[in-house]
Amino acid sequence: MKADQELRSLKRGLKVLTLLNQTENVSITELARHLDLPRTTAERILLTLVAEGYVQRVPDDKRYRLSAKVCSLAEGFSEDCWIIQTATPMLFRVTEQIGWPLAISTPSGDRMILRSTTDPATSLWLNRRRVGAEIPILNSSSGLVAYTFSSPVEQTVLADLLRQSADPYNRERAATPQSLELLTRPVRENGFAFQPPPNNNPEHSIAFPIFVNGKYVASLLMIYMTRAMSCTTVVEKYVPHLRLLAEQIGRAAGARGNGDFDEEIGFPASWVNSTNGADIRQAS
Repeated sequence: MKADQELRSLKRGLKVLTLLNQTENVSITELARHLDLPRTTAERILLTLVAEGYVQRVPDDKRYRLSAKVCSLAEGFSEDCWIIQTATPMLFRVTEQIGWPLAISTPSGDRMILRSTTDPATSLWLNRRRVGAEIPILNSSSGLVAYTFSSPVEQTVLADLLRQSADPYNRERAATPQSLELLTRPVRENGFAFQPPPNNNPEHSIAFPIFVNGKYVASLLMIYMTRAMSCTTVVEKYVPHLRLLAEQIGRAAGARGNGDFDEEIGFPASWVNSTNGADIRQAS
């Protein structure tokens, strides 16, 4: 095709989709800079893609990311896309109730990748995590859940990968079947995982598996501050409801083909975080 027959606006739109696929999410200013476009042009392209359903605005943020619809352009449809599309509005609804940020992460190689977070929806003094952030599988609650609830075949492959990992936490904790068993047994028995020690960070997390049609696909996390809440309190106050949330996300994602999932998130009205931002700032 001759250059004068090409649609410049279409080429720009495809470049935007490519960039979003590589960077997870961008602001209008970042997009304009990356593609060397005027800001107004970048904004028009993004808003057009939003109107067509291929891009969505990150809730409570001025950033944009791909929607699940863009996956339909591919030959198959990534399970991750369905999970994020399904889970994100549910996570924000629950964060409004509890105050603590929630997140979804998925495994990639020997690391967990943050796919969605409600950090922007909380005013608590917590480290802000960006979508796309990575953490070693065996140094995270989400990674312990991912390894523990993967299929036996996937576990075998992953264990070999972790033993050869460049990350020392992965290598040391996967060094022997016994060391892996010590890490994963309580996760398997309890159905959730806390971050493995040592962990001197004042922020901790608890993670739950999300299953779609009986297969592990992602981890649900809640991030909290240890000075504001003990592990015992987390278990007593939040575990039953977070487990329910993980189950409902999995069912909602699994029902996507029929479009028949309209169940409300059944959290009790009393399930509200009694520790507000001021209390946490004083505790810290």
